[in-house]
Amino acid sequence: MQHQTPEEQGSAQRWIFFILIAGLIAITFLYVLSRVFEYSGPSLINSPYSFETSPRQITIGERRLSVPENVIRSADQRAANTLKQLDLVFLWPTLEGFSREKQVAFSDATEASSLLFVSLSQPKELLQSSERLFSVYSQFFTGTPIKGPATLIGFEMDKASGFGGETIYFKPEATEPFVARCIASNDKEPAFCMREIALGGSLQVSYRFRPHLLNYWKSLDAALLERLNRFLLP
Repeated sequence: MQHQTPEEQGSAQRWIFFILIAGLIAITFLYVLSRVFEYSGPSLINSPYSFETSPRQITIGERRLSVPENVIRSADQRAANTLKQLDLVFLWPTLEGFSREKQVAFSDATEASSLLFVSLSQPKELLQSSERLFSVYSQFFTGTPIKGPATLIGFEMDKASGFGGETIYFKPEATEPFVARCIASNDKEPAFCMREIALGGSLQVSYRFRPHLLNYWKSLDAALLERLNRFLLP
């Protein structure tokens, strides 16, 4: 067996020492970087959202709401008291608002995004997606039915109808079926779906989401309405 000389042993020990020092420097750098990102994250990723969870009192039409700041999409609306339309954002499936821990998910603009973009308004006449199915959408169905996710079926819309490039997905057997308009991807944005429902008897809820969330259509409405109902004030 060949034995190392004292010089070789000393060289090996120096290399081990340098590797340990380099590792400690790397760990320190990553820790500092994580702290900076935690407390300066919104500016680093140019986020429009707020970490604050304190409630804002906002009136839409005749309805008053108390809404956490971290679900309100724009700074202007977070500073307002009265609005014609309030724009919110939630992360599916928890329906939580913006936070330090979830800020990467809130910057996701890909097809895999799990964000729900929600708008509240008080129009003169409420018209839900389920009501539009028979009075509007069904008049422009073309082609054969498409097998959709989670037992939904879909129909492409006639290009001459003004809904060209869209597909309507719905549950045909239901009395008040789930209905969503889905718009194909283009050069500017990935595909997305839209749905309209009512809140509290007077507010219109329009929400937008990526098509993969159609797999959860059975729980989307209920979960979202349960969350939004908590914002309504007497």
